[in-house]
Amino acid sequence: MDADNVKKILVIDLAFIGDVILATPTMRALKERFPEACLTMLTIPLTADIAAMNPYVDEVLVYDKRGADKGLLGMWHMARRMASLGFDLAVSMNFALRGAVVARLAGIPHRLGYDAQHAKFFLTMIASHQRDGIKHETKNHLEILRPLGIDDKSVDASLSMRVPDNAKESLEKKRSERHIPEDGYLALCPIGSYARKNLSTATAAHIVRHFSQRRAIFLIGGKAEAKQLEEIASLAGLPKNNVLAGVLTLPELAAFLEKASCLITVDTGPLHIAQAVGCRTVAIFGPTDPVVWGPRGENDVVLYHKTDCSPCWGKGKCEKRTLCIAGTTARDIIKAVGR
Repeated sequence: MDADNVKKILVIDLAFIGDVILATPTMRALKERFPEACLTMLTIPLTADIAAMNPYVDEVLVYDKRGADKGLLGMWHMARRMASLGFDLAVSMNFALRGAVVARLAGIPHRLGYDAQHAKFFLTMIASHQRDGIKHETKNHLEILRPLGIDDKSVDASLSMRVPDNAKESLEKKRSERHIPEDGYLALCPIGSYARKNLSTATAAHIVRHFSQRRAIFLIGGKAEAKQLEEIASLAGLPKNNVLAGVLTLPELAAFLEKASCLITVDTGPLHIAQAVGCRTVAIFGPTDPVVWGPRGENDVVLYHKTDCSPCWGKGKCEKRTLCIAGTTARDIIKAVGR
């Protein structure tokens, strides 16, 4: 493919926060391969703000597949919208069929994606969905670029994020309201996307109680986690003001973590945001594999009490009396933060 003839690229990534952040090296590689092309990312509403902070993305479009663009009719309307924008190349980042179908319906001439779920019938270039060994998800994502002649093993796989000025400005108001220092504070994110990832309430409260005597610490999470986070705060004697459950937008969270001394977290989206803004991270793993999803910074620490059934990725019935993540104690975490 002649790079000079590729002026507009559509990258379709309809996955979650972590996946979109970890696609940053793929976007970097595309920008290097097609330096004159405009790079557009198609995301779900949840991750649009994350995609907009990618330094290699020129434009973000939203596919509300569970709302306004739901169903086959919604897919058709989305494809017609894409067709009107004149993309030369589409890259579908997910194993799901939807991205490949939309690219085909949109009449995009060059369509790259995985050979999973019969997507190859809608593509002009095909990447294998079989992973080349166990490695970090950033490097897994890069494998999709092989049909373009891009050597995924030589690409810079680091993360980066540009935090918008308006997010920094809006965070300043919340700093004042919530008594958040300008820097030097800790953040704890104890709740993941499913229960097996979570720190226990007692472990999280122990960590908060220990550090709140030494410096400011804040509990972070979404609105859905407010009750659990407030319970942890109550048990630890932490003011309710320090519970930031659904308080920060994703860009504000990036600005908040950029100035934090350390994020203590389970395997979830804020872990990857912290990596992209250079926040030191202590990451606690249980049912997932830190080789694939863990932090990679020089000053980061991974705590992983591996059991014979881990990683299980949260699938199937757990036969253990104690969740694998419980093998990492509050004392282990406190020591790691000290390091």
